Amino acid sequence: MPQQPQINTLWLANEFGENNHAYRVTFADGESYQAVIDVEHERAGEDLDVEILQSWDLVDGFRILDIQLNTSLDWNDIITVSVSITHYAEQELDEPMMVEREFEVGTWNQPMDDHEIMLETTWLLDQIYNTSEGPQGFNLNFTGQGWQQRIGDTIESWELGNGSISFLESTDLGSNNLSLDLESIWKNETIQSGILTSQVFEAVGSGVLHIISMEDDVNTSIIVEVTNAELNRSIINQVISERLKIDANGVLNISSQESENSSFAVNGDIGVFYLETWDENGVRRFYDQRFEAIADMIIIDDGSRLDIDVNTLNSGETWNDGVRTSQIEEVVGSGTFGFSESDNESSVNVNGTIYQFHTKSEQGITLVDDIHIDGVITGDVQGDFGVVRGIELTGMQANATGIEFPVNVIHEESWFNLTGINGGNFFDGAGIGATHNQTWDYQVIYSDWENRTVRLVWEESGADSSSGEEFPERSPIEKEPEPPEVEEALGNLTVSRETGLMPIPMHPGDKIRLDGQEGLTLVVTAEAVTNDPRDGHNFHVVSWSGVYEGSESGTATGAIIDEGPLKGLISSVSRVLAIPFGEEGNLANFTETQLLTRVISPAVVTAEENSAPIISGLYLLEGLVVSEGGSVATLVAEVSDVDWNLEQVTVDLTPIGGSIVVMNDRGIDGDAAIGDDKYSTLIVVPGLEVGDFTLAIEAQDSFDSISSSTGQITVVNQAP
Repeated sequence: MPQQPQINTLWLANEFGENNHAYRVTFADGESYQAVIDVEHERAGEDLDVEILQSWDLVDGFRILDIQLNTSLDWNDIITVSVSITHYAEQELDEPMMVEREFEVGTWNQPMDDHEIMLETTWLLDQIYNTSEGPQGFNLNFTGQGWQQRIGDTIESWELGNGSISFLESTDLGSNNLSLDLESIWKNETIQSGILTSQVFEAVGSGVLHIISMEDDVNTSIIVEVTNAELNRSIINQVISERLKIDANGVLNISSQESENSSFAVNGDIGVFYLETWDENGVRRFYDQRFEAIADMIIIDDGSRLDIDVNTLNSGETWNDGVRTSQIEEVVGSGTFGFSESDNESSVNVNGTIYQFHTKSEQGITLVDDIHIDGVITGDVQGDFGVVRGIELTGMQANATGIEFPVNVIHEESWFNLTGINGGNFFDGAGIGATHNQTWDYQVIYSDWENRTVRLVWEESGADSSSGEEFPERSPIEKEPEPPEVEEALGNLTVSRETGLMPIPMHPGDKIRLDGQEGLTLVVTAEAVTNDPRDGHNFHVVSWSGVYEGSESGTATGAIIDEGPLKGLISSVSRVLAIPFGEEGNLANFTETQLLTRVISPAVVTAEENSAPIISGLYLLEGLVVSEGGSVATLVAEVSDVDWNLEQVTVDLTPIGGSIVVMNDRGIDGDAAIGDDKYSTLIVVPGLEVGDFTLAIEAQDSFDSISSSTGQITVVNQAP
């Protein structure tokens, strides 16, 4: 008599790269067989018309029969494959041997039954490579707890944890280095009937941004402390949305040493460094940038020195859907300057004061262009000088072609008076006397335009007096401000987990191709039945291994539950993946481990085996709460359950003017971590209650075992 054969999935790619609907029957030996094959394919309660194509072969000494079907697979299908062996070793059997296997089509790592579980995840994305500009790098790591719940056809999953992120971008002119500690990383997914309908990723943290540039012998260093960084990426109804917000402050250093006697330095404090962006499906929908600083500038050049105190250095732009809605550029400063010069034992000293230096444009229009400088000349040459500049009026002015434009008339007046000369040849040999120059620059008001001067009028008095006007050609040149674009940057690499259709449960020998995630296809082979222990509980699992195909290279191994209501759920997995990116074929390395840590429902123990929850403490995370709504506090209860079936923790807040509230260990409503046995809720004391109050707490599991306890909290008066 023959032994029973094994029926396995063979859901692998055909020559067109599409998954076959096929099965393999592996017999116990290499003898000849004759068998009758019957396949039923049910979808939404209706039977599909099935055509069967059979092919026999001998593989590794075992007779096999491959079954190819004309139908395709869909989530929640039921396929029944029946094998009736009629002949063995060229002999007809007295009675046919019947073997049957039913396949329920599910989605990878998504049990069909309602459930609630907790997971532990660690992953690392390392993207480092070199270009002609220098090293480039992106690194992101995450450690956290996850929570997954299925009700009906809907699966909700959450992951909450912390980690770090770093960027290194090198250019021909310098480098940008951003390092952030992410105090919170949050991910939420919703899957409806096997289809991902929404995914939200959010990270919050702080860190340091260091920008270095070297251009034309000028070294610039910006170091800012990122006090708050927020990243949100969502996919909802196939709309990809990305939001970024960075709030920082720090220091600015600019220096240049052209020679031993020539240098330039700027040292300042950056009070506001703010950036916010929103991109949707590759289009920048919103952009907001603000920069505010103060600085001291020193310029030294062969005996001359310029000291400027820049007490306002502001810039900012806001864009909505490609339209600039606000803009500002403003510089306000004052200072002093001086220099000395010698000639044939004669010398001259020049000392001046910059009383005002102020430029400002807002909404793309120049509003202020002011300069006021006064100085004196001493030594063997005496005199004084000065410059005053400002907007005199605003009106209309025609250009060289007769077209009128709105302009600012910028009046600049300068004078240079020499009252005494005792020797030397200074100021190009100028003699005693005075020069007085005035210009009227008719400049288009729009700060984004080029060649903005449409008319220039001048009057010069002194030794070389003159006057006149001119209309520059090709003035002005209209130029609209360019909206910010989405930049393909380091870290712009999406790493998802493989997904696709699978048989529930899997059996050793099953082969499937998970192609549901674009660009991330995994070919999986189920290997052996084993046990996977978890905190005193054993899960019956099938071990599996997989190879990523296509441009990605890597492997994955793990175990998947094959019995009970959780069949189809991965109990452990390890992924090592190299993902190509960019035109140069560089690789990003991704590693991940994920473990099933708890099964909240269905219960993994019987009522007889069940133990009641244990309440070990109740406290306020902040230590106290302020009455009259003066503060929001986090109330934490420490509750453990060795059987993982704790369903509800409640606290009675009526002593402080509240009600009975359900607490959570899901990372929401004030809870800091998923599955750490610390159940939390946010509380407010609305009334005048002050003092120590005793609160009652109850914990109930799925078998209605209830544990009760009490704890004290402190409520204090609101400050006057």
